[in-house]
Amino acid sequence: MAVTLPERALLVKLFYESKGNAVAALREFRRLKNLRKGPFLPQALKRMIARFKETGHLGVQLGRGRKSTRSDVVEDVATAIVDQSMDNVIGCSSARAVSRHLGVLYSTVQNVLRKVVHFFPYKIRHNQQLMANDREKRLTFALTFLARVEVDASWPWEILWSDEAPFHLSVTVNTHNCHIWYTENPRTFQEIPLHSPKVTVWCGFTATFILGSFFFEETTRNGPVTCTVTARRYKNMLGNFVAPQMLQHQCLDSITFMQDGAPPHIGLCVQQFLRKHFTNDRVVSRAFPTAWPPRSPDLNSCDFWLWAYLKILFIEDV
Repeated sequence: MAVTLPERALLVKLFYESKGNAVAALREFRRLKNLRKGPFLPQALKRMIARFKETGHLGVQLGRGRKSTRSDVVEDVATAIVDQSMDNVIGCSSARAVSRHLGVLYSTVQNVLRKVVHFFPYKIRHNQQLMANDREKRLTFALTFLARVEVDASWPWEILWSDEAPFHLSVTVNTHNCHIWYTENPRTFQEIPLHSPKVTVWCGFTATFILGSFFFEETTRNGPVTCTVTARRYKNMLGNFVAPQMLQHQCLDSITFMQDGAPPHIGLCVQQFLRKHFTNDRVVSRAFPTAWPPRSPDLNSCDFWLWAYLKILFIEDV
């Protein structure tokens, strides 16, 4: 266990008070600190006392130890790690590669990983609470949007709004982006299975037509099976499903494609596809000049209205 400078000083004091008895000094230290064992073996304590007599210090130098890491660096590393888990988004699969990708020291990445592994994957994927920097990004997007409307009033009508959502086959509604407001606490509980069978559905729409629905499935001997959305599968969906339908509507050269910043949406293969077919100017997404604000389901038409409405119809049909 790590021993602080004040604790080392206390050990020295107890050692001399016990007349050089290391065992008695450690026993009294554990009693005072309410410890069951540690922090040293008697031999280690004697060596520390000997170094103290020789050098005059207790073995803890100022400025040593693990330095704290800025919160923005922690989140950048966390995002990169999550991105890697979604079909090798940044083209690497190691902490050293993340260090090169972000321009952060390798030792810093290793330090951050201890915090990332258990906390940030959950936070990044599931937490929709706005963070401190999100307000500025949302405001910048809104002002950019309004400025573009001033130049071209028809531009909002040529945006393909897109998103995907899980539909539970057991009629369980995913309330991640569904909010039901009560005037009083209903005091009700809903028990759901831990791993409910579900299917992931993609849909896109403009002011004049709808694309979808597309089900992320793989064909097996036993029929279609729901699969996880990865960058490669998302890119295949765009190439085999979205682009052909947009060609039929004769709008592939004019439509603006909108997507949120989910890791599969910004994989290298996806970015290359979008730049080839839509160019940088006609994509609203993270990793593009017009970035979609993070954690903003209230701005996306799919999250704001579409999915909740479709899930209500799904329950009624069942």
